[in-house]
Amino acid sequence: MSYPIDDAEQLIANAEAQMPPSTRSRLIAKLRMGKHIDDAAAELETSAKQVFSTARILKPFGEQLDATLTEQRDPSLPHGTVTGYNKRCRCPECRSALHQRV
Repeated sequence: MSYPIDDAEQLIANAEAQMPPSTRSRLIAKLRMGKHIDDAAAELETSAKQVFSTARILKPFGEQLDATLTEQRDPSLPHGTVTGYNKRCRCPECRSALHQRV
């Protein structure tokens, strides 16, 4: 039996197992079709919380997710604000505004 070298490897392995590449690809495809992340995640039997947790661990996926959310965001919303987040925008700027406020 092989053991991970450290906790980081185990964390990455767990993230890969909980959200395999096929699920991550399908999620990105749904987002590009205009679905909200909450709805897309639910259709894939996961949660937005799990998606963002996985994105923090798997950096390439996180970058792809942020790029997709930025590309698909509603231009009429005030991004980078709590208001944007409250209106269901989950782009990196709106998520950051929420965390800065807390």
